[in-house]
Amino acid sequence: MPSRTRAGSAVSAFFGMLAIAVVAGVMVAVAVTPAIALTGTTAKNGLGLFEELPGDLKISALDQKTEIYAKSGDKNVLIASFYAQNRQVVTWNEISQAAKDAAVAGEDVRFYDHGGVDPLGIVRATVANLAGEDLQGASTITQQYVKNVCVQEAENQSSQKAVDAAYAVCTDASVGRKLKEARYAIALEKKYSKDQILLGYLNIAGFGGRIYGIESAAEYYYDTTAAKLTIAQAASLMAIVNNPQYLRLDDGDNFARNKDRRDYILDVELKNTLISQAEYTEAVATPIEPKITATKTGCEAAGVAGFFCDYVYQTVLSDDAFGKDKTTRLANLERSGWKIYTTLDLGVEKKAKAAMSASVPKTSTFNVGGAAVSVEVGTGRIISMVTNKAFSYTKGGGSSSINYAADFTLGGSGGFQPGSTFKVFTLLDWLKSSRTLNQVVDSNPGTVSDFTACGKPYAGQPYTYGNDTASEGGYHSVLDGTALSINGTFVHMAQQLDLCDIQDLADGFGVKSIRGNNDPQNYASFIIGGAYTVSPVSIAAAYAGIANEGKYCSPVAIDKVVKTDGSELAVPKTSCTQVVSPEVANAAVYALRGVFQGGTAGGDNTPDGIYEFGKTGTTDDAVQTWMTGSTSKVATSVWVGNVTGMTNLRQTTFPSRCYTSGKGQAAVARHCVWKAVQTAVNEQYGGATTWTEPDPQYLYGGSATTSTDPTGAVPDVTGQSLADAEAALVAAGYTWALNGTTASAQTAGTVASTTPAAGTAAAAGSQVTIQTSDGTG
Repeated sequence: MPSRTRAGSAVSAFFGMLAIAVVAGVMVAVAVTPAIALTGTTAKNGLGLFEELPGDLKISALDQKTEIYAKSGDKNVLIASFYAQNRQVVTWNEISQAAKDAAVAGEDVRFYDHGGVDPLGIVRATVANLAGEDLQGASTITQQYVKNVCVQEAENQSSQKAVDAAYAVCTDASVGRKLKEARYAIALEKKYSKDQILLGYLNIAGFGGRIYGIESAAEYYYDTTAAKLTIAQAASLMAIVNNPQYLRLDDGDNFARNKDRRDYILDVELKNTLISQAEYTEAVATPIEPKITATKTGCEAAGVAGFFCDYVYQTVLSDDAFGKDKTTRLANLERSGWKIYTTLDLGVEKKAKAAMSASVPKTSTFNVGGAAVSVEVGTGRIISMVTNKAFSYTKGGGSSSINYAADFTLGGSGGFQPGSTFKVFTLLDWLKSSRTLNQVVDSNPGTVSDFTACGKPYAGQPYTYGNDTASEGGYHSVLDGTALSINGTFVHMAQQLDLCDIQDLADGFGVKSIRGNNDPQNYASFIIGGAYTVSPVSIAAAYAGIANEGKYCSPVAIDKVVKTDGSELAVPKTSCTQVVSPEVANAAVYALRGVFQGGTAGGDNTPDGIYEFGKTGTTDDAVQTWMTGSTSKVATSVWVGNVTGMTNLRQTTFPSRCYTSGKGQAAVARHCVWKAVQTAVNEQYGGATTWTEPDPQYLYGGSATTSTDPTGAVPDVTGQSLADAEAALVAAGYTWALNGTTASAQTAGTVASTTPAAGTAAAAGSQVTIQTSDGTG
C-alpha cells in the first residue's frame, strides 16, 4: 500500500510539474508579461489573481541592520547593531566573482540562458522526483528571488498572525503557487538584467539564523567581505542556501554535509568552465574552517558604552522623528539600515568607566549605585555616560539595565534627590533679583514658614532644617554659604525670594521632577535638594548651561542618522534657551568657584590648571551624594548613593581605590570619580583657565559701586536691628560680620557700634564689623 501511495504521489507530481513546464515554455515563447507587484499587496491579498495585480513592478527595500557608532579620535567606531535580519546590502562590484559563480553553479547553472523559468530544469527535477528523490532544483534563481521577496514582505507584517498567514502563502507547495511564481519570474526578467537579478538574490538570500545576504554571511562565517571570498569559501556559503538549518557553518555537526554540497558546487563550476582544474583541486582540498564572528547586537554587546547605547535606543523608541508610534520606530530601528552617529566620545567613556569601577563597587553591603555624565557646553552633546553596573537585561551580580544616569523615560530610573547641587537655582534667583554675593545672611538652623510662593504666602507645613555641622551657624555671606554649602544660608536666602521663581529657574535649566513633590507652594525642602528626585544627566546639562553664560541646551545623544541612500534623517536637535543673563551666570560661576577654593570640593581640582566651578550635594543622613562641576567646555555630574534603602554613606565603607588602603568611606567616592572623569575630559576638550569677573553690582551692590570713585562712607547704623543694619550696609556696598556684644545704652540686640565707624571712608566691598548692645550702658 505505501509503495502504491508513493507511486501515485510521484505520478501526480510528475503531471503537475509537467504542466508547469509546458505553461512556462509557452509563456517564455510568447514573451507574456504578467501584471505583477512585489510589494505589500503580495502579503495583503495572498498573491491574489494576476489580473487584479498592479501593472508596475516595484520591489521594496530589503531589511538591513541599523548600526550605532561612537567617536574615537577622528574615527567612527561601531558599538552596537540592531536587526531583525542581519543584512548589509552591497553593490555588484562589492561581490567577488567566486561568489557569483558559486551561486549560479549551486542554484541555477542555466541562469544566463533562460527567461526566468527553466522548462528543462523543471522536467529534470520531475524525473528525479519519479526516481524517488526529493523535489529539488526546479526553481531558477529568479524564481527563488521572487519567493524571497514574498517572504521578506510576509515577515514585515504588523502581527505574528499576519506574518504566519502571509508566509504560508509564500511557501505554499501547490502547483498554483508555482505557476504564479513562474509568471512573476518571467515578468521580472523583462524589467531587470540578469546581473541585477543575481545581485538582488545574493543580497536577499538566507544563510542560516538571522544572517541574510552574502556580505553578512561572509562577515559572520569567515570574518571577511563578499569581495574577498575565496572559491572554497564562496562555495561553502552558497551550499548553506540549499538547506540553511543543516548546512550552516556555526554548527560543527554540519561540516561534513556542507563539504558534500560545497564539492558538488565546485564540480558544477569545473564542468561549466567557471573555474580551472587547478582552482578546483585546491578548493576541494580546502578543509571546512569557518571563523565565526558574531555581530554586536543590542546594547549588551556595547561594552563600556552599554548604558549610553540604551539611552540612544530609548531615544529612538520614544521620539516621533523615528516613526509615528513605538511599534513603527522599533521596526525602523531593526529593518531600515540606518547608521546612527552618536555624541559619545569613546576614549572619555572608557576612562569614565574605569574611574567609576575603581571607586564604586558593583555590589556592596547595601544597594549601591553610581552614575557619571559629561555634557558639552553650548551643544548639549552627551560625551560620556556610565554607571557602576554592567549593562545587562539580566539583573543581579552587579548587572542591570536601569540607567541611573537618565530619567525614567530614557533609562527606567526613578532618579535621586539632588541635595545641595540644587542650591544653584536659589543662588541664580538671588542674583537675578539684584541681590549680592557679599550680602550676609542668617545661616542658623531652625524652623521657618514665612516664605512666598507664586506671589502668595507659603501654604505648606513649617519647614525644619539643620546644617551639616554646628560651626555653620551664625551669619555668613552668600559667597561663604555657597562655598561651604550651608543649608541655613540658602533657606534664609529663599525667604527673601519667591519659591516659584526658584522652581521656574530649575525648570528652565531642564531639571525636572521624576518622583516626589515638586509643588513649591507646599514643599519648601526643594530649596536644598529635598522633596523630589532628578537625573544626573539633567544636572550636568544645567551646569553646562550656567557655563554657557546662562544659555541652557537640552542634552542630546545623536549627531546624525544616515539612511541607506546616503541622505540624512531629520533627528532631534538640542534646544537652547537663554534662562538667565550672562552677567547673572558669570556671578554664579564666581560664587561656585569658591566650592573648589577651600569649599566642599577643595580637593577636586584637576591638575591641569583649568578653571572649574561646581557644587557638592549630600542629602539627609548622606543617603545620596553628588559632585557636579564644569569648565568652559564640559560639565560633569557624579552621583553615588542608595538605589533603594537609606544607608548612611558617611557611616559606611566599601572597597575603593579612592583610598590607598583600598577601602574607605562611601561618601568620598563621588569626589574621586568626578576628579578622574573631569581630568580625562579636560585632556580631550581643554578649557579656559580664567573666567569673566562678575559685575561689581553682583558683588557689592549699593552706591559705592556706581561711582567712578570706588570709595564710599560707612553709613550710620547705630541703634538699628541687625536686619536693618544689614540692608543699609549692603545697599552702601559693604559686607559685614558680627564681632560680639558690648555694653551700650542702645536697646539690647541692636547695633552698638561699627568698625570702621560711621562716616569713615571705605572701599566698596570692605567688611564692616558690628558689635551689638547688651542694653546695660
